[in-house]
Amino acid sequence: MPERLSPLDAAFLNFEQSHAPMHVGSLCIFEGEPEIPGRPGVPGIFHTVEERLHLVPRYRQKVRWVPFGLGHPVWIDDPDFDLGYHLRRVALPRPGGRDELLEVVARLHARRLDRSRPLWEIYIIEGLTDDRVAVYTKTHHAMVDGMSFVDIATILMDFEPEGRASGGVEPFRAPAEPTSLELVGEVAKEAVFAIAGAAAGLAKRPAGLPLEVASRALKATKLGDLTSLLRPAPSGPLNIKVRGARRIELAPVPLDRLKAIKNVLGGTVNDVVLAAVGESVRAFLEHRGVDTDPDLTYRIMVPVSVRDESQKAALGNRVAAMFMELPVGRMPARRRLAAVHRAMGDLKEKKQADASGTVMELSSWAPALLHSLAGQLEFGSQRMINLVVSNVPGVQVPVYTGGARLLEAYPLLPVAANLGVVFCVASYNGGMYFGIVGDYDGFPDLAVLSRGVLVGVENLERAAGIRPVKRAARASIRDAAKVAARVT
Repeated sequence: MPERLSPLDAAFLNFEQSHAPMHVGSLCIFEGEPEIPGRPGVPGIFHTVEERLHLVPRYRQKVRWVPFGLGHPVWIDDPDFDLGYHLRRVALPRPGGRDELLEVVARLHARRLDRSRPLWEIYIIEGLTDDRVAVYTKTHHAMVDGMSFVDIATILMDFEPEGRASGGVEPFRAPAEPTSLELVGEVAKEAVFAIAGAAAGLAKRPAGLPLEVASRALKATKLGDLTSLLRPAPSGPLNIKVRGARRIELAPVPLDRLKAIKNVLGGTVNDVVLAAVGESVRAFLEHRGVDTDPDLTYRIMVPVSVRDESQKAALGNRVAAMFMELPVGRMPARRRLAAVHRAMGDLKEKKQADASGTVMELSSWAPALLHSLAGQLEFGSQRMINLVVSNVPGVQVPVYTGGARLLEAYPLLPVAANLGVVFCVASYNGGMYFGIVGDYDGFPDLAVLSRGVLVGVENLERAAGIRPVKRAARASIRDAAKVAARVT
């Protein structure tokens, strides 16, 4: 029978709304010409997908819902699968610069995927200046998390401009779809097996049961660290009700600059990333006229992969989360980085990601019908967190498609509920690429956040003695605009 979605994967479908699609995206900028004559360049990615799609069969499957929500949905092979529907071409309006590119990608990112088909699309975007070509991809969060998205990208791309040969592939023929009665029957069968398995386990080791229960209870004491989430996060301009349209901003930073900062000031590259985001949010709050008291913190969610080597390239979500109080008030950049490093160190020591994983494990015991009903509720007024900041490690060598080198790779996450902005950064071949997605109506000034990241990195470099200190205590938004213009 078909594979059933996990409770976490199903949640991304249940909580999706027409104005808040739950797909993850990426914007990749390639060289316009292949490095080796005779190779097809970026347009060849369509042929590459066709040749290698059998390596990721989930991309030929669609979601089938169980009647009455009696069980989580299942993945089934799409008998009407049409590869041409998922592979598309778009041309930018002139002059084909950064603004035109981000406007087109923001419109594509705001559109919900067709649930009657496999939940992914790839767009080649032509007409970009400097003889470059962009590729925008979107895949539903029910299919992938950040790490599996990277793994799939390495399957569809090459580590050398010559490419690699693909063997012959049998024509795809989908089996007959299961009937509604079969889907309900499978749910009943799984329930019987689960009850029988639990009973057998109790019969085999009744004496060890109290010890096991005690062990799980002890593990659950870590959940006490999550009770702080019951205290509302601060209100502020980042938390507005999300509507249908999107804005996107980008901020590229060389990885060596972040490493140089952490080598002098301490911490990790991820700590430096979070400190730069804190600098960015501080600049944005000041731009909006919000008081940035030195003690002001925003609660952020930092997704953490729990995927091990055995699950490499496996689809679905294997993530937990850490919840951190990010300092966003007025303070020297050095102090902000030190505060971030301490906070992340405390969370790792307390193994908060394990605790949040336990919460998800316990919630998976709830009936599928309750998950489905919960998805119909409106969470636009949630007060648990202010912001999501995700850091996805990528490959540190060049990759190619059709012989054309990938130059920049920006991850793009969904916004939903009242989380009006989300930051995601991916590392690739010596660069750190920040993709910032925001609600269109609520963030006409989203560029302040992307410029703030770049200025924040400069402020940290000055604190580390890597960059000369300016006379002004903080870089102004005007200075940030100049920095952004130089980088992009």
